[in-house]
Amino acid sequence: MTRALIAMDTAACLRVDGHPSAAAEMAAAIYDRLPPAYRSGLVHSRAQLLHRHLDSAPRRLLGDALA
Repeated sequence: MTRALIAMDTAACLRVDGHPSAAAEMAAAIYDRLPPAYRSGLVHSRAQLLHRHLDSAPRRLLGDALA
């Protein structure tokens, strides 16, 4: 769980650094690898926050993972 949170933070940093596609790909992969029981709480809220700050294809990619 801690590794997933750190990776979500890394994905958020990628977005801020101008790499929204890489951020969405990383966040979606992290979220997909988590067991369903761990896809809530802080990990989910960080993924949703990143999703709100993305546009176009990266937003759709992460949105599909969150659905």
